[in-house]
Amino acid sequence: MSSNATVVPLRGAVLGSLSMAWAWGVIAGSVGLNALIKSNQQKSRFRKLVPPPTKLSINTHDVFNSGVVLTTVGALIAVFCSIFVLMLFTTRRLAVRSLRIQALILAFCATWLFATLIPFTDFFANRSAQITASIGGVQLPDSLVKASEKALGTTSVYKEIGYLRLVAILPWITLLFTVIAAAVLFAASGRVSTPRAAPIENTPGAVDEKVESDEKTLPAATA
Repeated sequence: MSSNATVVPLRGAVLGSLSMAWAWGVIAGSVGLNALIKSNQQKSRFRKLVPPPTKLSINTHDVFNSGVVLTTVGALIAVFCSIFVLMLFTTRRLAVRSLRIQALILAFCATWLFATLIPFTDFFANRSAQITASIGGVQLPDSLVKASEKALGTTSVYKEIGYLRLVAILPWITLLFTVIAAAVLFAASGRVSTPRAAPIENTPGAVDEKVESDEKTLPAATA
């Protein structure tokens, strides 16, 4: 392979877009992990504030499940971008060969992230945690639960919770830069030049050898 084939097409754009996708992948994974930790802490604190023998049930499976997937995808984007950037400096030839594969990987991650952000954003905007309280198996009225929330200074409405707001907003920027990085990688892969075989030159020596070969084969053919 020629040395030109090891030159990464659009290297500056590739490096810049991968760096931005990496940074926002880290941010998406971080805010998602932070939300999961704070959510568990808030649930534990709320349960401790309820006096016995009251039993409290807090159901946040909708945002929890989609939040876990969102955090995972954000972390994967950061990991993949880290690998691709390292390849630009360590195994440049392999990086050039795999530009299209890299683009497909990031495109898949972007699609996965988008498919997760849609339900999470809907849950955040329109839903709240399902909180039920019971004493001796008898469920308490929802109005009493709501009054207890206000008295304790807590809320079950997702859009009023700050750490969930970060998860509902910042990963959209991660999606944007991941799509940009995938598009740049696709464009770079289309500019990779394939090596061509060197043309055979008709040097004088080669022409003389061909003439001599034809003269030798001519008598054999006439015989």
